[in-house]
Formats: sequence, C-alpha cells, structure tokens
Amino acid sequence: MSELTQVLGRIERGDDAVAVVFDRHYATSATDLWGACTDPDRLVRWFAPVTGDLHEGGEFTIHFDDADTPACRIVECKAPQRLVWEWPVKDMASLVRVGISTDGDGARLTLRHERLAPTQAPGYAAGWDTYIRSLAAHLAGTDAPDWGITWSELHELYAGGAGSDPY
Repeated sequence: MSELTQVLGRIERGDDAVAVVFDRHYATSATDLWGACTDPDRLVRWFAPVTGDLHEGGEFTIHFDDADTPACRIVECKAPQRLVWEWPVKDMASLVRVGISTDGDGARLTLRHERLAPTQAPGYAAGWDTYIRSLAAHLAGTDAPDWGITWSELHELYAGGAGSDPY
C-alpha cells in the first residue's frame, strides 16, 4: 500500500450540486498535453479506451474496466485549449470542463467535473485524482500508479474531508 497523504484536487460544494476541481502543471507543451487528452491511442494509456467522435457536437463512449460505459456528448471543443463534455451520471448530465494552456516551461491542465451529487463527489474526486497522477506518469514515460490501491486511498481521504471547501 502506498499510503497517500495528499490529494491533488478539491471538492467545491454549491447549493444543490458539487464539483471536483484539479489544476496541475505538466512538464510538456500545451500541444502534447492536448494530444494526451484527446487522442484515443493516448487516452487508453492513462485514462480508458474511448470510442466515437471527439469533435464539437460529437458523441463518444468511455469504456472503463468495471463495465461502466458512459455515453458522453462534446459541448465545446476549441483545440488545443478547451474541451467540454456532458457525462451522464445516473439521471443527470454532469459536465466536465478541461482547459489547457501554456504555463512557463510547460503546460497547465484545469479540470472541473460539475453537477455531481454530494454523495458522488468523493468517488469522482478520487477517480480524477488517480487519472491526473496516471497522466503525469504517461507524460513522463513512467508506470502509472496502481489504480485500485490509489483510488481506495484517495477515496478515503476525500470522504474524510480532504480537499473540501469549508461550508
């Protein structure tokens, strides 16, 4: 067990919905980071297999290992800086906003997954946190952290209040 002690994201609580937010610097170009986030051949290395049309108005499916296969729709795609998609979560359309920009000697990724129910936030925060770590490993050419161990440890931290905005 790795015994993680720090989360990379935060949970923002609103009146009736919650968002999980990440803001990370990567030692790569904005163009390379965009490719890692939009090219199916690269997405499978750090995120999950993705099939479909990854252009504005397009629909795509994420094929997770646990047989979860959300059918998503791209709301906005402004290469190489902004990607927004609807992700169905139970009976709601959650929204994922990804921004990419040049940041000094590298690139910055901002990710905001919003319209989540409060009970869902720790799980999605742990999932995105694990993926953000896997993306860093992919960009560095190193092995990704073990998904199950990392997610479990992060879920415990987020569920315990780590990364949460005070009420």
